[in-house]
Amino acid sequence: MSTTTHAPHADRRTAPQFMAVMGHAVRDRLPVAGVAAVIVAGLAIMTGSLWPSLQETFADLPESLADTLDTVLAGADLTTPAGWMNAETLSAVAPMAAIAVAVISVVRAVAGEEQGKTLGVLLSAPVSRTTFVLAKAAAMVVHVAVVVVGLAVGLVAGSWVGDLGLSGSGVIGACVHLGVLGVFFGGVALLASAATGDRRLSSAISAGLAGLAFALSAFLPLSDALADGARISPWYYFSHTNPLATGIDVSDVLVLVVGAALMTGAAVVVHRRRDLRG
Repeated sequence: MSTTTHAPHADRRTAPQFMAVMGHAVRDRLPVAGVAAVIVAGLAIMTGSLWPSLQETFADLPESLADTLDTVLAGADLTTPAGWMNAETLSAVAPMAAIAVAVISVVRAVAGEEQGKTLGVLLSAPVSRTTFVLAKAAAMVVHVAVVVVGLAVGLVAGSWVGDLGLSGSGVIGACVHLGVLGVFFGGVALLASAATGDRRLSSAISAGLAGLAFALSAFLPLSDALADGARISPWYYFSHTNPLATGIDVSDVLVLVVGAALMTGAAVVVHRRRDLRG
């Protein structure tokens, strides 16, 4: 009876704590996310503006070179507007920006609090460890969303400036796939931060795994015997269907969302059980 009676009061206390911790984390790293969004938007606009002057040059590329680029950088067919945008914006720069923002957001907010000796003060507020981890994860999602908005603005403006004719479904698909990729590696950083409490180590783990994922997705398809191995890479689910041309692939998005959710759940469990230093 007592558990049933007090649960609603606990919920009412938890919600303001969650929003307060999340709001503080969002404000702390919002400038970083904003800068990344501006860079991504600017690159997409510049890429679009260059297309009219370069499309004839790309039409003369040897077929073998075009095919290789398309394999290494999925969807980067330089003879098409969407492929050109993929090659210059979506193959590496935009996803790296989203991943970097996600990792910085989480690592500094979780491991950084512990190393900075401010975590104990925050948890005595009182804020539960579960609330703390989930609020930091939610702030990371907001930061990644800022980068995604920058990409959306850049793709629409770049398409208009360069007359690329990108479809609305393609723009939405590219933005959604970028967002879930960033959140996935944010989940990696969250779990690493919760497990180690070390900002540098967590950053190194997250960046290393992101680089490995890109390499596996880019180079394994070059071999017919190894091509299926690319499926172990999260990057594969971001790019292999060429969402800028084909739109959202629901199954690929779900793979990354479920992966991020599982890592967030594991981070909560690990953080609750570990002896904290802050």
